[in-house]
This record gives sequence, structure tokens and C-alpha cells, in this order.
Amino acid sequence: MKKAIVLLYIVVVVVMAAATIVERYQGTDYVSEHYYGAWWFSALWALLAAAGIFWFLKQRVRRLSVVLLHLSLVVILLGALLTHLTAVRGVVPLRKGVLTNEYLTRDMYLHQLPFTICLEDFEVQFYEGSDMPSDYISYVRIDGEPVTISMNNIASKNGIRLYQMDFDADLEGSILSMNSDPWGTPITYVGYALLFVTLVWMLADPKGGFRYELSQLRNHRTALTVFAVAILVCFVFLMNHFLGKYSPENHPLPVLNSRLLPIHIATIMMAYTLLFFIFLSSLVGIIRPKLRQTTLHLSQLLLFPAIAFLCYGIFIGAIWANVSWGTYWSWDPKETWALITLMVYAVPAHRSIRMNRHVYMTLAFLTILITYFGVNFFLGGMHSYA
Repeated sequence: MKKAIVLLYIVVVVVMAAATIVERYQGTDYVSEHYYGAWWFSALWALLAAAGIFWFLKQRVRRLSVVLLHLSLVVILLGALLTHLTAVRGVVPLRKGVLTNEYLTRDMYLHQLPFTICLEDFEVQFYEGSDMPSDYISYVRIDGEPVTISMNNIASKNGIRLYQMDFDADLEGSILSMNSDPWGTPITYVGYALLFVTLVWMLADPKGGFRYELSQLRNHRTALTVFAVAILVCFVFLMNHFLGKYSPENHPLPVLNSRLLPIHIATIMMAYTLLFFIFLSSLVGIIRPKLRQTTLHLSQLLLFPAIAFLCYGIFIGAIWANVSWGTYWSWDPKETWALITLMVYAVPAHRSIRMNRHVYMTLAFLTILITYFGVNFFLGGMHSYA
């Protein structure tokens, strides 16, 4: 069973990586239909989850923090499955003064909305003193009630959420995206919340891996100094983002005009910083055999907060995406590679898995390079500006 779980895990990671490359040449619609939206892709995740649950029951894992951490992942997958099976998405093209109660799905069929909507006006706002757009705003009436819809400011009516998506070149029309996902999103958010809590718990748990590795390094001042420097660098990244260096005004896309931007970027960059220190520590362990044991404990110590920050960054990004794009997960190449990175680094967090951790965590840094540089300069996608 353990070998089956490992094999399924590898297959899922390889398939996701391959899909991002295929998307580069075949397009987003192709991979959405033949990979992410295919029955066999959902089946792979279901098999992996089922195998993991069976293994947990067989091993009789009783430590509550560990159980809840892995339960949160199952809840997230359940929410994603419900979104895949039950969510309804489409676009609502509007022209000024024209009343409509229809939306268009990807298969180009028209469907009825449970309300009427009319575009009264549309405008593009700009940052002060520049011609850079800061927001796209649609002023509409839904069942006669005035509603303002803009980037990062959605409207909700009868369980249907409306988002600013695009506009006509003559500024006389606006295109809204619509999404109805009453089951998948709330269940997924419950899973995210549970994951958030249990990750903090895992760092504080006296029997957890983080506290264990810390106890192994109490007499190694150099290793603890490196750990302190890594945390300090993370704090500098945090301050840089919150002091406005990466504020929305410095970016050309109105979707980035969100207060979640500095939180999302800072959290992800803190994770990347810790993973970079893990890479350096593991590399030193390979080059200097005498330091192998110390660098191993240091790498493992840094690994737990790195995974926590990466999870938090993905979670915040999912909330932001749901507010801006109408879906908390769209299998964009950077989202996919962030998930791949998380799954790759989650492996050495399990002490029961036997491996050469120095070599593994040195090679694992390739996923960071692909996520940060490969997506931007080769794979593209909605995050290619980041």
C-alpha cells in the first residue's frame, strides 16, 4: 500500500507538470478539457486520497494534529470535486441600456439567469497623474436595483456571483463573468481554515517535527544563527511588501489593485526564502560530510515553517482569485507549479520516509526555479507578470 501511495503521488505530480507544458503549445482550453477537467484526472486524486485514508486507518494514527492536518487536505479535495461537478460558470455580455436575463456558457449555449440585469454605464479609472488603468467599473441594475461591479468588487444575487471580466472597445459594453458554486467553495474554505489552524498547531506541537528538530540543534550555535538569519530575511521581505514597495500602484493590471496583493506575495516570498536556505544547507551537507547531520537538522527545521508559509500563500491567493476571477482555483501554470512545489517539499516532512534528504532537497529547489522563473518566461498564464 505504501508503494502504491508513492506511485500515485508521483503520477499526480508528473501529470500536473506535463499539463503545464502541454498548455504552452495546445492552449488553456485544451488542457482544461483533456487534463484538469477529464474524469481520469479526478480519479487520480480520488485514488490518492482513498489510499492515504486507508493507510492512516491501517497505521492507526492517533496524534490529533497529524490527523486533522491530513483531514483538511481531504476536505479541500472534496470541495474541489463538488466545484467540478456542481459549479456553473459563464459570461454575461452587456450593452448600455439593453436588458438581459441570459448568460453564455463555454459550449456557446445561452441559459437563463434568475434575474434581469442592465448596464447603465461603464468607465475606466486611472491612477492619478498617469494613463495606467486602476479599475474597470460597470454600473448595472439587477432587478431594478443599482449595483456597482468592478475588479475585486463583485456582486451577488440569488446565489450567483458576478465579476468584472472584460469590456467592449467602444466602452459602450461590459462583459461580466458569473459563477454559482454553493457547495464546493464553502467546503473548500472549511478545509483551508482547518489547514491554517493545524499548520500553526504542528509548529507548536511538542511532539511535532519542528520542535524535535529544534531540540536537536540547541547546542549548535552556528545552525541556530542560520535559522535566525533566515527568519530575519523573511521579516525584511514582509516589511518591504507592506511598506508599499510592491503596492498595487506599481503594477499595470487593475486586478492587482487589491489589499491582498502584499499579503499574498510576502507570504509566498517568505516560503521561497526559507526553501532557498534549505537548498544552501542541503548543498553544504553534500559538500561537507562532517556537517551532514547538523545541516540535515537545520534543513528539516526550516522545512516546517516554509511549508506553512507556502500553504498560507496559496490559501490567500485562492481567496483573492475567487474575489477577482470568480474561482478559487483555475489550474493556471503558476498555481499548478505552486501546488507541485508544495507536494514535492511535503515528502521530506514525513520522517518515516527513507531517502537521502540532502540530495532530495537540493534537487527539489528546481521546482522553485520553475515556479518563479519558468512560468514567467516560458509557460505563461495569468500569473506570468509575477
